[in-house]
Amino acid sequence: MADAATRYRIGFDIGETFTDFILLDRATATIRLHKCLTTPQDPAEGALAGLAALVAEAGLALSEISEIVHGTTLVTDALNERKGAGLGMITTAGFRDVIEMGTAQRYDIYDLFLQYPDPLVARRNRLEVPERLDRDGQVVTPLDLEAVRQAARQLVAGGSQALAICFLHAYRNPMHEKAAAAAIRAEFPDLALSLSSEVVAELWEYQRFVTTCANAYVQPLMDRYLARLQRELWSRGFRGALRLMQSAGGLVGPEAARSFPIRLLESGPAGGGLATAFFGGLVGQKDVISFDMGGTTAKACMIADGACEVAPMMEVARLHRFKKGSGLPIKAPVIDMIEIGAGGGSIANIDEVGLLKVGPHSAGADPGPACYGRGGTQATVTDAKLMLGYYDPGFFLGGRMALDKAAAEAALASVGAQIGLSAAQTAWGIHRTVTENMAAAARIHIVEKGKDSRRYAMVGFGGAGPAHAVEVARILGVEEVLIPPASGAASALGFLAAPLSFESVGSLPVALEDPAAPAVMQQVLAELAVETAAMLTASGVDQAEISIERNADMRLAGQIHEINLPLPEGDITAKTCRR
Repeated sequence: MADAATRYRIGFDIGETFTDFILLDRATATIRLHKCLTTPQDPAEGALAGLAALVAEAGLALSEISEIVHGTTLVTDALNERKGAGLGMITTAGFRDVIEMGTAQRYDIYDLFLQYPDPLVARRNRLEVPERLDRDGQVVTPLDLEAVRQAARQLVAGGSQALAICFLHAYRNPMHEKAAAAAIRAEFPDLALSLSSEVVAELWEYQRFVTTCANAYVQPLMDRYLARLQRELWSRGFRGALRLMQSAGGLVGPEAARSFPIRLLESGPAGGGLATAFFGGLVGQKDVISFDMGGTTAKACMIADGACEVAPMMEVARLHRFKKGSGLPIKAPVIDMIEIGAGGGSIANIDEVGLLKVGPHSAGADPGPACYGRGGTQATVTDAKLMLGYYDPGFFLGGRMALDKAAAEAALASVGAQIGLSAAQTAWGIHRTVTENMAAAARIHIVEKGKDSRRYAMVGFGGAGPAHAVEVARILGVEEVLIPPASGAASALGFLAAPLSFESVGSLPVALEDPAAPAVMQQVLAELAVETAAMLTASGVDQAEISIERNADMRLAGQIHEINLPLPEGDITAKTCRR
């Protein structure tokens, strides 16, 4: 039984079309759902209005809420739309083009006009300074601090609002990056700084540099957003804890989110993965496929033995939506999921060869689908489902929003007229196209993991998920589909099931046959444990409640790809290995 001070918790998820809210009453084990349209020009505006409406409907005040857990697409949108801060980069002499050269791998060997995403920082804003460490972290060329100061002055004068400091081999020894940061902060104390040794202290310069630049790119944006959100919540009486959802399925406090906003990249979908595991567990299903279809995209995630698999990296800002390698690699932990198709707001049109195509462009929340009556005229998946009778035009958003079926029919008829179809036929074509495409993409994802979809159940959620889940499951051979209560806000509910957690990483290239390896590994693990615990205690976690899980990326000599394996508890030096 929860006491009065901790009785109420709220989870809310800002999506591209809707913002979802869940109010949990721990004393009665009940929830209250609320949804409102996202305000793209200022996401905090819609979120604050929705919070006010939610607590008012429950007869409460924000002062009675003990915790608010939040997920947002703010970071994703900023990277996809290139709406981050003016960015500069300071790097080791000779290495400023690493983020442009990439890995020199072709993601499509048959495309003669292959393109790659532009770096987040233009070449003129990537400046080099004398410094060099070797692969073991030993100084080869001392850092020229005066060159660092001059570079920072030049970048700030050129309009940079944030700087990424990316030195070679900083993952082994951060001393040069820390010294450079101290020199810059002494002269520009309010400038946002991201150090590669703090953001992602791992091997591979390209991924490390890109991730650090992406983190710096969104830092000022996230700082302003959180500052306003905290200020407004405080002024409205909220005195509880504010947490933010990470892509890997754990929660952090505002300070950690300000320092590492790149870890919030997939915060909403991560909540959906946790919700899937939760609902599957309630009915005794530990192997579940999540099917999350919102306003813009549909995503799938596999839950095995009741747990979400966490991947070490992801891609953003892809030039080709479904082509791996066409985006920016972000080396940050994320619940392993895949985008499998369009969302409710995805726009339908006829392509150059006369075929019906859905997405990737979305009507979003403003103006939204034609049936929203907010100025949209293009046919979308939502218009199709309204035309087919999947939605009740008089009971959308719980009855707070009426849908315009005539506007939807007109938009669908406009598309169908190009290929001789009626509005109803066009609606059915959109529905079938979306369903088949999502099932095909999900099947590829499942097969690539070596799994058999017929052995899994499916949980359908998101604003548009339940309307497609059964047909997608039928195509995949899935025999059981769960549509949970409050399915339209399942990600927000998943936030409330998430633990406070943080992941720290470090690279240590070492051969296990080296007699010194266990002692060096133990030292690195101890340092990472201290670093991780510090982030959690800063978020309000008691030291006695912290548990540590350890993993290592390992490979055979001569291989290039690692396999992540769990490490035993205790002192590594006391363990024995057998071949």
